[in-house]
Amino acid sequence: MNDTNDDISLLAVVENAGCHDTMAFLHHSHSSETTRAFPERSSSSALDHSLGINANGLVLRAPGQDFPPSTNRTAGDQNKLQRQLHHSTLNYCQEKDTTKVIKQSRYKSKSDRIESSLTRTIGSCIRCTTQHIKCSPNTTNLVGPCLSCASLTIRTMPCLRYRITHSNLYRTAFYHYQFFKNHLMVGPKYGDFHIQRNWTQNDIRVLEVAQDSNVVLRLVVREFVPSFEEFGSDDTRGNKMYGIPWAIADPEEATKEVNRYLDRCIGNYLDANLDYSDHLVWGIFLWAVRLSVFPQPNKFLSDVIRLWVASRFLEGRWRCVGLNTLGAENLSHRYGKEEIVQVPPFVNYQMAAVFTQRILEPLRVTVLSQLQRLILSNRKENWFTITLSVFILLHNYEQQCRFHRDFARRRDFPVRFVEMPVINAIHSGAKTILAYFHYACKGQRPFSPEHDWSKDEANDMAHLDRDQIAFVKKCRHLTQNNVHLQTVRDGHDYEERYWFVGQLFEANWVPKETKECSLLA
Repeated sequence: MNDTNDDISLLAVVENAGCHDTMAFLHHSHSSETTRAFPERSSSSALDHSLGINANGLVLRAPGQDFPPSTNRTAGDQNKLQRQLHHSTLNYCQEKDTTKVIKQSRYKSKSDRIESSLTRTIGSCIRCTTQHIKCSPNTTNLVGPCLSCASLTIRTMPCLRYRITHSNLYRTAFYHYQFFKNHLMVGPKYGDFHIQRNWTQNDIRVLEVAQDSNVVLRLVVREFVPSFEEFGSDDTRGNKMYGIPWAIADPEEATKEVNRYLDRCIGNYLDANLDYSDHLVWGIFLWAVRLSVFPQPNKFLSDVIRLWVASRFLEGRWRCVGLNTLGAENLSHRYGKEEIVQVPPFVNYQMAAVFTQRILEPLRVTVLSQLQRLILSNRKENWFTITLSVFILLHNYEQQCRFHRDFARRRDFPVRFVEMPVINAIHSGAKTILAYFHYACKGQRPFSPEHDWSKDEANDMAHLDRDQIAFVKKCRHLTQNNVHLQTVRDGHDYEERYWFVGQLFEANWVPKETKECSLLA
């Protein structure tokens, strides 16, 4: 017999039958002692003999046949056996396919389906989300509490449908100035890098700038010829935007350089912007920096600190420190004389665009998504990390409000804040983050005087070591005896110290009423 023509393997039979379930079924029934789908050809197993296949893959007998194997069998007999085995395999597949599997619906009724669709549309509230329970909206009052929250007899938190990942952590535009309305700092057209510039033949130069420290940021810039329409634009200081027609040569390389600058200057920015005498703020940041590297690196806390530092990049004070000032020493300042050489206006705008789109936006997405995961995981060991990160994010809002207040004051605006859309976004983000934090406290008041960290109820909320418990008690002492914190709590001086971070320590926190219109100076 010709082995080449008559060689028939089990794999070929099953593939011809078109049923992979048969292969798994046969393997499970006859070869329980091996993990392979098919035995190796070199070994004669029970599977081979039961199907009448020898070590070379030749059919010896088919199921249901009583004649012994014969080496003188003709090709017709061999084909007949193949057809019978093939036919029996097809019958098995057909019988298996005729079994109708009824999938149970996830909805018990049509009204249940409609209710679930409505919940997906308006979103579930924070309480139902954190407790992983069904949020049933009130169809008669969609903006009111859900049915689950309305049924509570003891309520310590309102029913809120905030999304922590939707929060803004920094400003993305200057809405008061026409140039920044037309030239965005976020999105695919950020920084006008999409525009094909008419570059001059001059060589590229390296512009050295610095902000709150002596750490230098080096940017490669190149001269270009502005269009006629661009000559009339002004910056926020009254200088012509294209008066010094130099631009960042390569945004990708600039992004890499800014990231390297950020890595080098974190400690300098913390020293320059934080007050050592403020034991509450300094203590929180000190703990966050420590836990970001010890006992093992905590990338989440590291990213939170990086975001706080990078947000300071948008608050001005940049100055030229190198020899190549590109003529910026002649820039005037309409609102007072500053003892610095300003950054050329268009380069300054592109720097802010790189900071916003390429540095802060990725950090925002990473930090908020990770913070949401930590809160929704309901793990007790996460509470201290959540507390540190929420405090730093609220302090970031506080710093931004102080910058916008100083911005309006330096320019003698009659209002307290010029960019009210930015301030409103800050309030929305702060309320969202605070709501999630207080839900993470699981109904307890960890910073109230009556809270006892030695009781079992405290362990139900958080697992802390002795040093962490001592620090939380210190924070409680600092906030309970802080007259300034108690004074600014009920006002609308959003730029004041502790207006945002103080809400973290309130025992019965509810979202504050904030002014959405411009406040008089």
